[in-house]
Formats: sequence, structure tokens, C-alpha cells
Amino acid sequence: MKLLAVAGGLLLLAACAGQRVQKTERADAVGLVIAEAAPAASTSTDSHDNEIEKTPHEIENLTIGEVIRLEEPNTQNLYDNSRYDFPITINARVEGWIDYFTGRGREHMERYLGRSSRYIPVMRQIFKREGLPEDLVYLALIESGFNVRASSRARAVGPWQFVKATGQRYGLRVDAWVDERRDPVRSTEAAAKYLKDLYLMFESWYLAASAYNAGEYKILRAIESLKTNNYWRICETRQIRRETKDYVPKLIAAAIIAKNADKYGFEGVEYQEPLQFDTVTVNFSIPLRQIASIVRVSPDEINDLNPELRRGQVPPGVSNYELKVPPGSRVLVERSLNGLGKVVVTDMPSQYVVQPGDSLGSISRRYRVSLRELANVNNLSPKEKLAPGLALLLPKGGVKVAARRPTNTSNGGVTGSDGFFTHTVRRGESLWSISEQYNVTVQDLFRWNGLKRSQIHPGKQIKVKGSRGSAQEFSKHRARRG
Repeated sequence: MKLLAVAGGLLLLAACAGQRVQKTERADAVGLVIAEAAPAASTSTDSHDNEIEKTPHEIENLTIGEVIRLEEPNTQNLYDNSRYDFPITINARVEGWIDYFTGRGREHMERYLGRSSRYIPVMRQIFKREGLPEDLVYLALIESGFNVRASSRARAVGPWQFVKATGQRYGLRVDAWVDERRDPVRSTEAAAKYLKDLYLMFESWYLAASAYNAGEYKILRAIESLKTNNYWRICETRQIRRETKDYVPKLIAAAIIAKNADKYGFEGVEYQEPLQFDTVTVNFSIPLRQIASIVRVSPDEINDLNPELRRGQVPPGVSNYELKVPPGSRVLVERSLNGLGKVVVTDMPSQYVVQPGDSLGSISRRYRVSLRELANVNNLSPKEKLAPGLALLLPKGGVKVAARRPTNTSNGGVTGSDGFFTHTVRRGESLWSISEQYNVTVQDLFRWNGLKRSQIHPGKQIKVKGSRGSAQEFSKHRARRG
């Protein structure tokens, strides 16, 4: 019997050793030390060994700030610092996503990896400058696959999938002309600031990443309700959605595969060239195709360097706009722009200034354009309320079907012998609204008045060419308004 017991014990030790060797081999393959703690279904604690255990009553009375500091994860032995600067944990959830990316999702991962090389270098520089783990760049892989023009059903846009409100909170311009959520540089700077704020709030990169996905208040409520700041424990509950439970494992799996692509069978990925560009300061509106003709490249190349310009044009009324141009072309573009004398032929879309009582629906019916298209062009929700004075861009093809008396204008002078009369600019007016009132083009106003820029100020006299009848009708309208 003793011999049998000894033999059984030896077999058990051998089996355990075999499992340990198997796990060590997998860890060596990715440069990791596998963390046995915090598997998806584990109930073990991450508290420090020398920490005195608190009673349930003591835990119940903790403030949320004390809870956040109660179980700060000790990641010292979770990963190899020489390969990763973000805490890496291997468990069933992480392995499940590794299996997905190397199996059913392989085609997507190949495409994402191919794009990653274009943006990761500049993104890493920004994260390093902000003092963040550089491996957080792989968050852009699971958010958008490094697609700068990605857009979700929740109207999140760009490589970092910012919704409009959060993007604007972190300094991104989002309007009908410019959407800096698509700019790989400006959006990464905003993402770095947001992630830094989340880390300062939660003192855990796992919770910061999950809050990036679910929102900080959702994670704060989960911490307060469960009295734990252990991400893996929170994942065992119904406090967060399945998407957020998978978010950190998905991020870890993406980082492991991206940094060990060959070992996971991605040897044939066609990586794109890193993003490189010069910048030119532009102070007037100009189409990107005109820039392309100056440097003799395709318009697509200039558009790809400036994906934030929604209409393929530097917006009107700009001051010191930083335009990206191909490397080595900065001097050529600057000289060419100076030679233009700021008189540039542009394709200005029609514009409508919102009046009291207007809605997107009424405007879309008046101009016979799609409500959804009108909303998308102006980056608005179809049900969004409009403030009077807001300038809306009208999709091409819009035709006015119901005349509307101009409400934001001033004196219409008597038509002179040359066929021109004067219009005095009032507050809130623009060249587009004036051109609409008189049924002329913006280019006409540029030419007739020798304008060099589209920005005008209240009190400025604008010459408009038209018949005496149109001028008199305008004067009558002004007289009726008093």
C-alpha cells in the first residue's frame, strides 16, 4: 500500500510539472510570465499578501475613493517589462480572443495589422510624450482597426471612436467643414488626454480602458455597488455589458499578436508605410485638389493626409490652418500659395442661416433634400434642435421651392448705371447667405468686390449686381420691417 501511495504521489507531481512546463513554453513564445491570478472565473483575491483582510462591514462603509485604492492590482510579475509597458494577463478570456484573431477573425486582423504600421509610430510618440504606456496604441486596433474614417452606429468616429461630445470636450473641432476625430494626430492627442484622466480617476489601466469603452460613470457605479476595483471580479457580475467584459481581454490579445505577428502565423502581412508629412500654414480657403496639382500628386493622396477635412477643402474664414502635405513639398506649396494672392476659385456649397422656428425637417422640405443627408452633411442628429443664426450647409442638388424673405439684411441701395447696388452687411450674415438672398454665386461676390477672403464684418458695403426691380423689392421688404 505504501508503495502504491508513493507511486501515486510521484505521478501527480509529474503531471503538475508537465502542466507547468506547457504553460512556461507558451509564455516564452510571447515573452510573458503567465499570471495565474485573476482568471475569468476565479474567486481569488488580488490583495497584497501582507494586507490585513477587511470585514464585510468595514468594506460596506468604505468611500468610493477608498475602494479604488483597496485592491490596487499588483502587476509586478504579470508581464515582461522589456516587451510590454501595459499590464498583460493571460486567462481564458484573453486566450479566447487570441483564438478568434488567429482563426475566424484572421482576415480582419491581417487588414488591421497592415494599417497599423502607418499610424503606430506617430501614435507611440504622442503617448510617450504624455507619459502613457505606449502599448495602449492597440486600443485603436480594437476600436477601429486603425481606420481614420471609421464610423459606428452610435455616431462614434475616427481611429479612437470619439462621440461628438467627448471629442469636443478634449479639444477636437467637429462641424460641417472639419471633423478632427478623423485626424490621426489630433485625435490621438485627445485620446491620450482622456486615457490619462481615466487612469488618474481609477488608478488602474484595466479600469481606465474599460471606462473608455463603457464610460467613466458606468465603471464608477460598478465599483461603488460591488465595493471592489478588481476588473476581473467586476466582469463576473452583471454590472457591465458583455462588450466591456471583453474589452480588456481583446486589447491584451491584440497587443500580444501585433507584437508577435510571425509567431501567430501573420508572416505575409503587407504593412503600409509609416505616415509622414510636412505642414503648411494656410490662411484662406482652398480645395485640396488644387494643392494636389501644385505638388503633382493625386487628389486622393492629399485627402488621405487630411481626412479631417470633410468637404475636401480648407474651410472658409480660417486662420493659420495647419495643412498636411507630402514630405519635402512644404516650400513649393508655400510659394505657390503666396503667388495666388489669396484669390482662389472654390466650390463653396450653398449655405442657409437658421431662422427662428426652423427645423432640419422644414429646411429639408424647403430645399428638397434628404433630411438624413442634410443632418449628415452638418454632423447633426436628424432630431437636433437648431439655434437661430446657425449656418447650415446644403447638400448639392438642393433647390429652393418656397421663397423666404431675408431677415438678417440691411439696406438695398438703388441700382446704379452699372447695374450694381450696395448691401450693408449685418451681424450674422455671410457671403453665402447674401448670395442666396440675391440669387447670385459666392464667386460673383468675390469677383464684383475684389475680395481676397470669405470673412466679412458687420457694416461692410457689398456690391451686388441685379435688376432695379430686385433692388426695389428688397427695399420694400426692408421698409416693411422698419
